[in-house]
Amino acid sequence: MNGFKGLLINGREVPSSSEQRFENMSPTTGSSFLQVAAGTVKDAISAVEAASAALAVWGNVSFVERRQVLLKAAEILESRRKEHRMTFALETGGVASWADMNVTEAASTLREAAGLASAAIGEMLPSHDPRTINVARRTPAGVVLAIVPWNAPLVLATRSVAIALAVGNTVVIRPSEEAPLTAGYLLAEALTEAGIPDGVVNVVSSAPGQGRNLIAAMVEHPAVRRVVFIGSTPVGRSIAELAGRNLKSAVMELGGKNPTVVRADADLKLWTPALAFSSFVNAGQVCMATDRIIVHESRAAELQERLASHAKAMVVGDPREADTEVGPLINQKAADSYTRQIADAVHHGARLLTGGLDIDGLYARPVVLAGVSPKAAVYYEESFAPIVSIYPVANDDEAVALANDSEFGLIGSVISADLHAAQELAKRLKVGAVHVNGPSVGDEPHVPFGGLAASGFGRLGGFESVRTFTEERTFYLHGYDN
Repeated sequence: MNGFKGLLINGREVPSSSEQRFENMSPTTGSSFLQVAAGTVKDAISAVEAASAALAVWGNVSFVERRQVLLKAAEILESRRKEHRMTFALETGGVASWADMNVTEAASTLREAAGLASAAIGEMLPSHDPRTINVARRTPAGVVLAIVPWNAPLVLATRSVAIALAVGNTVVIRPSEEAPLTAGYLLAEALTEAGIPDGVVNVVSSAPGQGRNLIAAMVEHPAVRRVVFIGSTPVGRSIAELAGRNLKSAVMELGGKNPTVVRADADLKLWTPALAFSSFVNAGQVCMATDRIIVHESRAAELQERLASHAKAMVVGDPREADTEVGPLINQKAADSYTRQIADAVHHGARLLTGGLDIDGLYARPVVLAGVSPKAAVYYEESFAPIVSIYPVANDDEAVALANDSEFGLIGSVISADLHAAQELAKRLKVGAVHVNGPSVGDEPHVPFGGLAASGFGRLGGFESVRTFTEERTFYLHGYDN
């Protein structure tokens, strides 16, 4: 793949106002495979203004037309599944199954949003005056700014904007500089081809390290009424603070230190592949990935042996190869964090059950740690890498206490043959979502998703997003003859 990708503003692909470009570096090959326009603050403002102008059109078309566009865009994404596999492999290092999941989930999210285009967004309210009818009506909020990460880029871009579009808003997507195609342009192109009017969807990419001022200018623009950010907690804090100062509603889907609790009655032979999946899928670069496996002490040795053996056998390599299970980390910063956390854990007494510091460039082997000290960084930091730690506990109370010993609260999982006991334990986990007898990585587009505490606030998905992306207005209709 070679060439140039320009900004998408008001339905047209245009170069940056500065005419600057940046190289889209591939973690798979270590070289650039595409040049991308490096947007400026001026470009960002142009995109917001285009989206604002398009509100008059998109906000007033029939929900039937909005539904048709979203459904057609879903079909377009699916029709290009094989092409998107290569883009994912080159841009993010994602293997074919990860690319396919992104396409499938993005299409499902668009279809779910299409169904919500006709959602009831108002209600009749009583009045003390029999000749007055009070109506509470929800109308489009305005321009939505979506700041999209690189790790599950197509899914998260779609989750950020699909329902917003369904109920009549317009959007500006600022994709991660690590994945501008998969975190923004692929979705925008499908929507454009599906017939969405000019200016309804805009994409402004920015060069690595140059996004702060561009994002701030958009958050502060009066036309932007909603901000969606999916990414790290430190960056999310700064964007939420900026949105709050400007009285903008925001949804923050941030980091996690996700626990999976394995009770003594669990079938470890059955569940080891699922535990490996939730720990190492996409090289562990998933906000929902399991960082900590908390297991009853009577089963700890068996689980350590089984998971280490499974992890050691996983194929790490070029994501373009069909048998590859774990591709590269996204960049050198991620690789440095991986080696730092492992070395620090070992320094504080942890045992490496498999994997190690012998990383091959960005290609990191899955690591299973035991005996991790609370003094180690990996005990409390999000790994965002193929690293999982196993902690033995004596009972459910200890498991809950350890699982909740974190500033994060995104997602968790409980594995047990006793469904009632598992459900009771799940209720005690301080996270936004819990899987009972399922891996921590997984959600559904019609179910609201989001975290607690340092994992963010607000929810994306389902009817909750209809409320998120609309404003409630009250109309007092006087003079009716009942």
